[in-house]
Amino acid sequence: MIASVLLGVLVAEPAEAKPSQIDVPAGMLADALKTLSRQGRISVAAEGALPRIRVPAVKGRLEPEDALQQLLVGSGWRARRAGPSLWQLVRFSPVQQPQRVKPPPSPAPPPAQDIVVTALKRDLELSAAPVSIAVVPGDRFSSGSSSRGSSDLPDEVGSVFSTHMGPGKERLFLRGVADSPFNGPTQSTVGLFLDDARINYALPDPDLRLVDIERVEVLRGPQGTLYGSGSLGGVVRIVTVRPKLDQFSGNVAFEGSAVTSGGAGGAVEATLNLPIVNDSLGVRASAYADYEGGWIDDAGQGRTNVNSSHRVGGRLNLRWKPDDDWIVDLSLVAQKLESRDAAYATDGLSRSTAIAQPSRNDFFLFRLEAKGPIGDLDFLSSTAIESNHATIRYDASSVADLIPLASPVAYDEKRSVYLITQEFRLSQSRGAFRWLAGTSIVDAINVNLGTFTSGSGAAVEARAQANLNLEAAFFTEGMLALTPSLDLTAGIRAFVSNIWDDPRSTSGPSIDQYGLSPSAALAWRPAPEMLLWIRYASAVRPGGRNLDGAGELVTFQSDKLKNLELGSRLSLLDGHLDLDLTAFALRWHDVQSDRVGRNGLVVTTNVGNATNYGVEFGARGSWRDLALELSFTGQHGRLSSAQTAGIDLRLPVLPDLSGRARLNWERQIGDWAASAYLSANYWGRTRLGFDPAYPLDMPTRWVLGSGLSLGRDSWRAILSVSNLLDSRANSFSFGNSFTFRSQAEQTPLQPRTFLLRLERNF
Repeated sequence: MIASVLLGVLVAEPAEAKPSQIDVPAGMLADALKTLSRQGRISVAAEGALPRIRVPAVKGRLEPEDALQQLLVGSGWRARRAGPSLWQLVRFSPVQQPQRVKPPPSPAPPPAQDIVVTALKRDLELSAAPVSIAVVPGDRFSSGSSSRGSSDLPDEVGSVFSTHMGPGKERLFLRGVADSPFNGPTQSTVGLFLDDARINYALPDPDLRLVDIERVEVLRGPQGTLYGSGSLGGVVRIVTVRPKLDQFSGNVAFEGSAVTSGGAGGAVEATLNLPIVNDSLGVRASAYADYEGGWIDDAGQGRTNVNSSHRVGGRLNLRWKPDDDWIVDLSLVAQKLESRDAAYATDGLSRSTAIAQPSRNDFFLFRLEAKGPIGDLDFLSSTAIESNHATIRYDASSVADLIPLASPVAYDEKRSVYLITQEFRLSQSRGAFRWLAGTSIVDAINVNLGTFTSGSGAAVEARAQANLNLEAAFFTEGMLALTPSLDLTAGIRAFVSNIWDDPRSTSGPSIDQYGLSPSAALAWRPAPEMLLWIRYASAVRPGGRNLDGAGELVTFQSDKLKNLELGSRLSLLDGHLDLDLTAFALRWHDVQSDRVGRNGLVVTTNVGNATNYGVEFGARGSWRDLALELSFTGQHGRLSSAQTAGIDLRLPVLPDLSGRARLNWERQIGDWAASAYLSANYWGRTRLGFDPAYPLDMPTRWVLGSGLSLGRDSWRAILSVSNLLDSRANSFSFGNSFTFRSQAEQTPLQPRTFLLRLERNF
């Protein structure tokens, strides 16, 4: 007797199935069919028990029958229409088995109009977003790519740049807005967010391991209207996978790696999705630990592979749906990242120092979000509490006579950020006029302590400063449909901030600042597959005070940035070719920049005004089993007026030319799912400092990578190779702010590294 198992929801009055927005993640066949049934508003009946096999992801705006065909490729089943909204699954006959339908090229992206982004604080289709934006699917970071942490995003997204000081010490830059390679006390020029919680503020990127990530959204250009201070260059938003309240699932993965001319490493990851009360309460938890073998030798210490690092962390997401309309999400995130020593060298892959220079970063985040309707409006409340602690040791023996202390001398820098943010938003996402409005409160404490210590234990306090920053803001943005093909978007943010940061008197007066950050965009859609826009945007970063190397109080002004861009987005060949082209010009007033004093300590000052203009190009195409991604950035960032004569005018870190390419191949071979990729990244020559006496030049570099994966049922194995040509090019021009003036330092690329990953989904 054949049992018939009904999947999905039967509607009271079945109607002919129509194209729907489909987003079914890869997983077990039964779970995928349930998800597809809900999204396509269809019912699927199966003869007998479904096999426990893994099926590929299906995304896009599709007819239910097409979605079913793509889902069932290689499963041994096919779909047969049994009614207006009902399909029946039947097994293939060994004799009459029809020719299999090829799966859609993957990981080629779906048509642009089917990608929904949320970094603009509302659900908006990419094809309708009048802003330069890039979206990276979350499975990219677990499918053989060498990118494992948030600091690796420059390898995956065009127009994103970073320093290469080592894990937990790097800074991200966007849209040519780079102030300094040094880690000073000022806010970053890029806002890095985990969901709606900012995670970088006045410290480097904590380099969270990207586990169980849905996607990464990158907004290029100032985002002051929606995100406030610290978003001069743009915003990077990491979107995590939220708990699914109707299915039990999970996965585990193991990795092993080997660095040419270096050490071995490995990692373990685990994710569990557990419904507690069906369709009402569920939890999703991820945990990971990794170890990366080093590749730098230190003759002075008599050690090899000194720059090894290890990381351990996890994330817990709890979702509660008290009714059909409201959702409450609670998240806890924690990570500890430690490096045994610094990653710079003076000769090949080696150097000689008197003492080890370890670093450590401890990150914790609590986030609470509630959203639902209030009448005809959508309401959201987001609360985040963060603590981030970074400890770095430097070999400061070269300045021992300035302290004075007996050599060897270490400088221990301890920096902490305590951050509380609260945001309330109301929005209207229907009708000819769509808008949002909100209030934001930021309470940030930034602590910076520095101590010189000699080998004998004698110590000299060099820096002790605690900054308190309170900022309140009101922001609003609206989009008005002027005609069916012409939209006008305008917004403004009004803010007031109070900063207490005088290290000589904790009860001294505050620096009070207030201002406006407006934005406006006009978007025209001459055809359904084309979007053209012109956009103006601005952002402001508060000023402050700090002590210079002589102990004098230095005040630096707030810097302001204004940006104008002309953008276009085009989808061709029925969504198989997407093109993006943006031209931009920006004006940056009173640029804040960090410089290093003779004693090796970092001080923030204003260096003048700057301009940058350039183009950003991106293309994504797919044909049969192949998918190609291309991106290119050309820019010219320079100081237009300098406060100090004779300094180098080039903006630091940013190359005038950069680009990346990635070729993907995927095919279903019998019961096996096979895929491979080849990637190439190019960064042109750049200069890292304004000081002409110490240019810190960084040469041109190429990095190639490749990978291969095979999967069957719920198993998948991946082999990847990063730095395929084993290039030893310099990726950064110093490693120690106390010694870069007295010796040539470089940070060589991580040598060729082999990685094997084995994962199991259930």
